[in-house]
Formats: sequence, C-alpha cells, structure tokens
Amino acid sequence: MRNNKRSLIENDAIEEAANGVISAYYLNNHRASIIPPIPVEDIAEHFLGYSIEITNEGVFSDSDLLGGICFETNTIYVNHSIEFHDGRYAFTIAHEIGHHILHREEYLSATEETNREILCRETGAKPQIEIEADRFAAALLMPADCLVKAVKDIRTKQNISSIGQARGLANRLIKEHGFNNVSNTAMINRLIELELISGKLRFQDGLRTFRSNRFRMYCLIRDKLRRIFS
Repeated sequence: MRNNKRSLIENDAIEEAANGVISAYYLNNHRASIIPPIPVEDIAEHFLGYSIEITNEGVFSDSDLLGGICFETNTIYVNHSIEFHDGRYAFTIAHEIGHHILHREEYLSATEETNREILCRETGAKPQIEIEADRFAAALLMPADCLVKAVKDIRTKQNISSIGQARGLANRLIKEHGFNNVSNTAMINRLIELELISGKLRFQDGLRTFRSNRFRMYCLIRDKLRRIFS
C-alpha cells in the first residue's frame, strides 16, 4: 500500500463512506434519528467486530503513537496515555475505523512482501492514507447534517473572526448539541472544513496543536503485523 502508487480518495467519497457507516449502524440498532455523540467505540466493537486494546507495550511505549489497527486480528490499539482524554480517544478510534473502511481491502490485497507496507507516522510529511483516515474520523464524529443543523440552532449574527470566537462556538456545540466526545480544536477544524466559519482561521496559532506531530501520531502496528512477512 505504497503512498505514491495509490489513487487518492476524494473528500466527497470519504464523507459518503462515513455517512454510510453511521446510517448502517443506526439502522442496525433500529434507531431512526442520528443524534450525537456518535458512539464510535460501539461501532468499532459491536458493529464492525473489532476488539479495542489499551496498551503501552511495543511501539506504544512511545506516547506520541496514539493508535493503530491490525486487520488480521480485528484489533484496534489505543495508547494508554489517551484512554481518559475523550476527544483524543474517540478520534483515534474513529481514525482507525477510517483505515478499516477506506484501506483494508487495498492492504489485504497486497500479497507480496514488497507491496505490503506498514506505515508509521513520522515527524515529517503525513502519508496520504493518514490524511484520509483523519478526514473520515472528523466526518464520522461530526456528521455534516447534524453539525450544520446545530450551528443554525445557536449561531448568532456575530461574525466568527478570531480563534477565541471560534472556540466559543465550538464549546457551545460540544456542550449543547451532544458532540461531547470531540475536542474543541477538532470541532473548529470541522467547522472550517464545512465552511461554517472562515478558513482563514486555520493559520492561527490556536489551531496548530491539532495539526502537530504529537497530537496526530498514528501507525499501523509494526510488531503486531510482523508475522505477515515471516
């Protein structure tokens, strides 16, 4: 699954894939209305059949590696350091669900050792599959229809022109509209992505933490998948 040989997945397709998972999950549970918070842990375990393992072993002795997925054993790994950080924990699980939905078939179809590449997050440029999984996670946790409706419900005539105002709006959405498994900064970036607030805010210092290497280190588990190549 080499990054330079694969086709990019467009944002619209990622949104559609995330909405499809949500709709199928709610239909399966006989729930007519999609109401945040989206239960990504339940989706992973009881709908997609993954087990979630909280660990600090192997590659996860590095607290910068927040999560990973093993397709062969249907296991999602979460670094123990974020177990009680609701936003990071939920986003990590949603991100790994994104790998399952977007990349699993491509990964498993790579039958030769030279074509099977286990990608780990480095301090440099982010691999495209990680960008796609991030976008999926945001769409899964913050469905566009739900977020647009919530913004309309609480939005005043005030123009959101600063990080402080953006954080205030994000905080209201999280507290008043059920997005309580989402971080404030993830909410701001989703609002920008959906053009509900100005994209110019993306370049403010206040958003850099969401895009930092420490906050966004994910990997496909190297030591758990090593037997693939044996």
